[in-house]
Amino acid sequence: MQRSLHVIRFITASLGMHVLIIAAAVYFAHIRQQPLEITPVNVVELPREVLKDLPRLERPAAVPAPLSPVVPPRPVPPSAVPTPSRFGESDAVDLPRTTHDRGLPDGSDRGTAPSGKGEGSSQDRVNPLPFLSQADIDTLARKGMPEKRPGDESVTLDTDEFKFISYNRWLKIKVESILKYPELAAVSGLQGTLYIKFDIMKDGSLAGLELLKSSGYKILDDEALRAIRNAAPFQPLPDDWKMERYSIRAAVLFYLSEAYIR
Repeated sequence: MQRSLHVIRFITASLGMHVLIIAAAVYFAHIRQQPLEITPVNVVELPREVLKDLPRLERPAAVPAPLSPVVPPRPVPPSAVPTPSRFGESDAVDLPRTTHDRGLPDGSDRGTAPSGKGEGSSQDRVNPLPFLSQADIDTLARKGMPEKRPGDESVTLDTDEFKFISYNRWLKIKVESILKYPELAAVSGLQGTLYIKFDIMKDGSLAGLELLKSSGYKILDDEALRAIRNAAPFQPLPDDWKMERYSIRAAVLFYLSEAYIR
């Protein structure tokens, strides 16, 4: 088929579509221009005789809303009813007190009667809160420290001798960064204080480690010895000390899920 025939057919179809569109537009425009036809309605009043014969209209009865079932209140047991106190308010729930044992953490005073007032005194009824200050930690560490043996030249970790203070402060920080309260001991509520002795050589290596006094719990003793071993090597001893071996006696406290070395 020649190309000219395609053009002729396209033009013819296009003209036909345009004619249809124009015709539809003219038809709808003519309909919209026509006026609306209004049907007149006459309102008449029927005579009474006719109204009597007509059926009577009745309004539909209103449907009542469904009633929700009435649930009777549950009986309250007499024990659950608060009784007024002498201040006119209901009694508050008594919370358990958080207290700690009045004995030493290392258990050295177990089985002994408390000194001071008798069991009925106010001192026995009121216990201090279980928080330790720095002074409390140092005091607990000094209690129960074993005496030096003959020929023992060791010093305590909390010594007041000036030349050891700076080195010992660094030593505490390093050991306590490794020392952990055993999870099983914390859950079981095990507490105690143990005393150890260890030697630091000139180059900072650990030469000896000895348990002087147990806390009464092997799990706590093992953790303290592990922390000392893992903290080595330490800083080399200062040259002005003129010492080849530095012997230290220290206390390791496990108390209220915290661990200290002093």
